[in-house]
Amino acid sequence: MGIRPNFSSKDLDKLNQKIIDDTLKKCIQAYLYLGERVVSHAKQSVGFMDQTGNLRSSIGYVLFVNGQVYKEFYEGRAVGTSEGKQFARELASKARKAPIVLVFTAGMNYAYSVESRGYNVLAASENYAKQVADLIIKQIMMK
Repeated sequence: MGIRPNFSSKDLDKLNQKIIDDTLKKCIQAYLYLGERVVSHAKQSVGFMDQTGNLRSSIGYVLFVNGQVYKEFYEGRAVGTSEGKQFARELASKARKAPIVLVFTAGMNYAYSVESRGYNVLAASENYAKQVADLIIKQIMMK
């Protein structure tokens, strides 16, 4: 007389898939939150005079899930948002093997030039992003 399970291997497969799906949803939500926070921080702490609005509008993010655009977040002038989205897609195409890719951009072609002159465009938000990501990871691990 042995112990017999009252479930099948298909039941285990379903449970495993549910855990994977739930984890993916939590990760996506965490990345979206991170994206919103970092873009907000970047736009509030720019160190340049924004004459046309294009550079500030090109600051944003695109979240890719399994190689597909999940969400784009850019606000402002059409030229800036268009350049930001295009640049994010170019960058993400190099990391398509990862299941989730979050790309931050300052997409105007002169963004680096502005930063190299000592003005903050996006680079100063890198440390902020790391701090927020660490907090998010700790919160997820505690659940």
